[in-house]
Amino acid sequence: MTAMRALGALLLLLLPASAPTLVAKIGTDPHPCGAAAGLGSVWVAAYDSGRLLRVNTETNRIVQRVKVAPGICPIAVAGRSVWVASDKTDVLYRVDPRRGRVFTRLHVSHWPAHLAVAGNSLWVSSYEHGQVVQVSLRTNRMTRVYKLKGNPSGLAGTPGALWISFGRTGTSLARIDLATRQIHRTPIGHAGAGFLAALGGSLWTTTADGYAVRIDPRTRRAVASFRIRGTPAGVAQAPDGLIWVAEKEHDTITRIDPISNKVIDVTPAGNGALSIVRAAGDMWVTNFAGTDLWRFDAG
Repeated sequence: MTAMRALGALLLLLLPASAPTLVAKIGTDPHPCGAAAGLGSVWVAAYDSGRLLRVNTETNRIVQRVKVAPGICPIAVAGRSVWVASDKTDVLYRVDPRRGRVFTRLHVSHWPAHLAVAGNSLWVSSYEHGQVVQVSLRTNRMTRVYKLKGNPSGLAGTPGALWISFGRTGTSLARIDLATRQIHRTPIGHAGAGFLAALGGSLWTTTADGYAVRIDPRTRRAVASFRIRGTPAGVAQAPDGLIWVAEKEHDTITRIDPISNKVIDVTPAGNGALSIVRAAGDMWVTNFAGTDLWRFDAG
């Protein structure tokens, strides 16, 4: 039986991947921005209206709308709560999904860009002031502030570490050792990294000069880069193991095979495809220049 399973897995890897199928378009408030999966739902931060939208993955309907603040985009689910931050108010909000209301507000430095969970804490990058802030999920308080050169953007956790990408002219990732608090830099060979994710044992980031870059967190080296025509944004891994990269200028999804390190295909997506999240076995893409969330069968 074990040999048969192994053979089946091998055949799946050898067979060509079928193109993603669009299975639903879910209407949202204008400019749906960040997205996250958790608590049995997909959560979307609507930038203009400032509402947090809860999408039922069985019905493809919005079942909850929570008024937070204009300018919300970065989002994470942690501690039975949904966290969002606004670059208009410079506030981190903790939302109780059961009561449908904000119950914690924490002022942070200008332009909170991304959120991540690592080491039992929530982390916030402040793009303009070069700070990364650690927030306790238990006390809702800042427990540590790291001051970094450059413009901290994307955040991702790996065992024992937090990784940070840097926008504008930044050409490296920073790694914070959560035990020793030491910081090391890893060159990535491209400039202006934004989104960052830990996927399948690798780190993946997208850059302003039009690339998706793969980094090995063990060797702390960039091991592959992939040209993405336009402005690549969010990155996530599908159930079949393929890496999906959203591109907001030409409205596409690029899929990359991490085994062969090759681009598989490019698929049309919504207007300003920005964030990608995996939930209920499918891939969900926010369309920042539009008013909807697209759900794809991963193929």
